[in-house]
Amino acid sequence: MDLTIRPARPEDAAAIAEFTTDTFEWGDYISDVLPHWLDADDGCVMVAVDNNDIAVGLGRGQMLSASEMWLQGARVSEPWRRRGVASAIGGALIDWATGRGAKVARLLTEGWNEAAQGQVEKSGFRRSSDWVVGARPIADSEPATTGNGGQRAKAKRRLEVAHSSEAVPAWVSWRSGPLVAPARGLHVDGWRWWQLTDHHLIAAGKAGRLWSSRAGWVVTRRDEGTLYADWLECGPDDSDDMVRSIVDLAVETHADYLRITVPAVDWLVAAMERSGCEIHPMYIYELAL
Repeated sequence: MDLTIRPARPEDAAAIAEFTTDTFEWGDYISDVLPHWLDADDGCVMVAVDNNDIAVGLGRGQMLSASEMWLQGARVSEPWRRRGVASAIGGALIDWATGRGAKVARLLTEGWNEAAQGQVEKSGFRRSSDWVVGARPIADSEPATTGNGGQRAKAKRRLEVAHSSEAVPAWVSWRSGPLVAPARGLHVDGWRWWQLTDHHLIAAGKAGRLWSSRAGWVVTRRDEGTLYADWLECGPDDSDDMVRSIVDLAVETHADYLRITVPAVDWLVAAMERSGCEIHPMYIYELAL
């Protein structure tokens, strides 16, 4: 491989834009976030450059805690794919992270992306947990669900904003409940997975993003018209009511779309399907450093 791996620079932006513009059907986000990535003190962007010092691949690593590194944004120009470029970039990012005390590296692949899964497995990563996103549009007309063929059933228990004092009880409940093991102790925060502590839930409570009902707790965030439920705590008997209450919250807050991210446990997936969600599998891979 006749390439050099080095830290990205602002002048690489134009070359990066050329091979990331049409990554997905909807485009790509790399050009939008690249300036922020380059300025962030907790992250590093590495590029692979050809003999003319033109970027043909990139990836980003971010320290999420003193010991956890998250890998994201791996992209390689079409002519350079299947030549070990992504693995070389990943190796450089791992070296960067271990120099800062990282003990584990993690990344996400979509369930359909077998090529990416094969590439990271060859690099020594192992699939550590399975997750799903339950996604559905929100409409004032309350569309019929696949579960009962009728109008959407509202939850028996309405979600209310929880005081930050409820954060520790929520965390303790989760730590002893049925979701911590399949989650491997992780939670999602802005499409990054890392170990959940009570401090994360306390911060969510102080920001008004922790909600509770008799069914359990949920942490949400809003990005434009989408309501994201990034963490929840409930049991099998309360799963239908919890998911319905999240849908109700999306309706009440006039969201256009809802995305619920949870570990891939059968009873929670079934509850989301009964509430009209389309299920998208995802896998978390990790590598001990």
